[in-house]
This record gives sequence, structure tokens and C-alpha cells, in this order.
Amino acid sequence: MVSRRALFKAILSPVSILAMLSSNRIHPAYQMTLWRKLRLGWRFYWNRMTIASATDVGVQLAMALKLLEMPPDLPGVVVECGTFKGGTAANLSIACRIVGRELYVFDSFEGLPEGLPLDREAPHYVKGDWAGTFEEVSNNIRKGGDLSRCTLVRGWFDKTLPLFDREVVLAYVDVDLEASLDTCIKNLWPRLSNRGFIFIDECLSPDYCSLFYSERWWRTNFNSTPPGLIGAGTGLAIGNFYVGPVDEIRDHPRHHSSSGAYTSKQMSGSWTYYPADLVQTE
Repeated sequence: MVSRRALFKAILSPVSILAMLSSNRIHPAYQMTLWRKLRLGWRFYWNRMTIASATDVGVQLAMALKLLEMPPDLPGVVVECGTFKGGTAANLSIACRIVGRELYVFDSFEGLPEGLPLDREAPHYVKGDWAGTFEEVSNNIRKGGDLSRCTLVRGWFDKTLPLFDREVVLAYVDVDLEASLDTCIKNLWPRLSNRGFIFIDECLSPDYCSLFYSERWWRTNFNSTPPGLIGAGTGLAIGNFYVGPVDEIRDHPRHHSSSGAYTSKQMSGSWTYYPADLVQTE
């Protein structure tokens, strides 16, 4: 039975597609006519309905838009960390075909690892959650996307990502655990293009998002200030009604949170207004 939310999204899909892919910054080299935008969007919606995925199609369109706005001569590949059954990878591979980029998909293909003691997200999961086998993911991308654009990298992030040496223009990190987020950002941030973006999926928990505002974390790992995160606490504003927080969602039956948030090296999430410091120097 189709849920009311799914029906609502299906009815609004043409509007959502055109709204998400409406941009004066889409590079003309990709020849994204109105018809091509609609075809791309409908393909994304179809894959979202037919391939298991925890990612909202609006976020997938947002990532496609960021890729379409990049000039084709900007070097870099696309990365996905945590793919489940390959639904988002299938859609990203379609976008990569349009813009001429490669997609690297990192996953254990065994589900989540054992949670670590300090990880506040670990109690919400058990080892093996969100598992998709290598064969399932490959078949789903072949069915719904372009497998020729993809390199599937099997293994735990702390073993595979340190060996990765490609420049990255866009990364999608859907890894659930704090420890995994820590590992992914530590390894991807140095590879991220100055004009690139990192998207995350688990954006509704302020604690989880706080990595992107932690002055200690960024000073310790990169000797820099934090970049901040667009969409922290609510997700990107993509066709939903939501006031939050997420643990009150049952009290607001007509509210639906979005998913997805992103950051880049062009952003800043650092607080600098300390008038007491000025007084002390005078």
C-alpha cells in the first residue's frame, strides 16, 4: 500500500524535479534542456521506488545539481561511503555519466561494523545493519544506473580510505556511526577539491552534526576552523514541512523531515565575536 507521504511526493515530483534542477549555474556543456532535466528526475524517482535506499530523492537531485554546476574541466571524482543496496549509487552513476566523472563506492558489503564504546550512535544499531552484498549492489547499479562509471571498493573505511589517492569533487557519506563519520571526513577532507562538496545523510541529530562545528576536532585534525554544515538539524529544505526536533516527529503527524546536509571548503562555521578579547588588548 502506498503511503500518503509517498503519494504526496509522487504527485509533486514534476514540480520538485524542476525546482531542484532550476539553476542559472548549470554548465552549458551538459546541454540540460527542460526535457533532459525531467528525464533525469523521473529516472531518479523510479530508482528510488524500485531499489532499496534510505536516501531521499531530493538529496540525490541536490547532489546531481552540484555536479551539473561544476565545469567539465574541474578535476575530480565522486565518492559514496556507505551504499546499502546501491540505490543512491545508481542515481549518482547516472549523474556521473552526464558530467563525465567516475564514481567510487566504498562499503564493507557486510553492513555496519561493531559499535565502539564512545560512539553515541552505536546503541541504535547492531553489527550487520544496513547490509547489501557486493552482488546486490552491482546488480542494482547495473539495472538502474551505469555500472561502467563505478568502482566498488570492498572493506572497512579505516582500511580502504587511507589508500585512496584521487581528488574528490563530491562525496556522499551515509555511514550512521560517529566513528565512521570521523574516519570518512579525516580521509576525504584532504582529498576534497576547493570547489567540491561533502554531503552527509544523518543530519537530524545536532550531536552528530556537531563534528562540522567542533573547533577542537578541526584544530586537532587539520589545524583549521570548522566549515559548518548547511542543513544541520533539519536536512535540506526540499519539499517538506518540519519544525523538529526529530524525537517529536510523532507529535506532528503532517510533518516530514528532509534528509541530507552538506559542507565545503568555501564555508565557515567558526564563531569569532569575543568582545572581551578586544578589551584585554586595549
